[in-house]
Amino acid sequence: MEITKTNDSVAWFALQTRYRYEDRIAAELQTKGFESYLPKLREVHQWKDRKKVLDVPAFGGYLFARFEPSLQNRVRVLETAGVVKLLGCHGTPQPVSQFEIESLRLALESGAPCSRHPYVQAGTPVRVRSGPLAGLEGRVLRMGNRLNVFVNVASVCQAIAIEVPLDTVDALDMEGEIRLSA
Repeated sequence: MEITKTNDSVAWFALQTRYRYEDRIAAELQTKGFESYLPKLREVHQWKDRKKVLDVPAFGGYLFARFEPSLQNRVRVLETAGVVKLLGCHGTPQPVSQFEIESLRLALESGAPCSRHPYVQAGTPVRVRSGPLAGLEGRVLRMGNRLNVFVNVASVCQAIAIEVPLDTVDALDMEGEIRLSA
């Protein structure tokens, strides 16, 4: 069965998953013809006898799927083994902004060290103007001697933090326009 897609109605949605089922669900959704995105962080795990670099889900228990939110598609997604629910409000799935997904991809694929954090509401909105993170928007906070840009994903109430040099960011006003160089 082919999924009918129109550019206007296809959107990203956040899915809550069973514990450690994210990879299996992403693969199953691809098999069903849905586009999925499982953001991953690179972490160093240490055991008694060795250290190993692992790619782990950035948001444990969550992944993103892109589809037209018809009843048929929602049911097919929810029937996937390991999917707990579509995230939304009052039983209605809420789309995740394409901009949030692209900012998340840019941050995680840049090669810059990233870490997971709770959702950040404080901080000045900024846009990175140069370097591998050029175009990335988020909120900037100083943590110790480091300047971090936080990419918030509201649907899962979590964020990814990326350390950036101060001279590469521009502060934004409420409309997303550059107001001054930081």
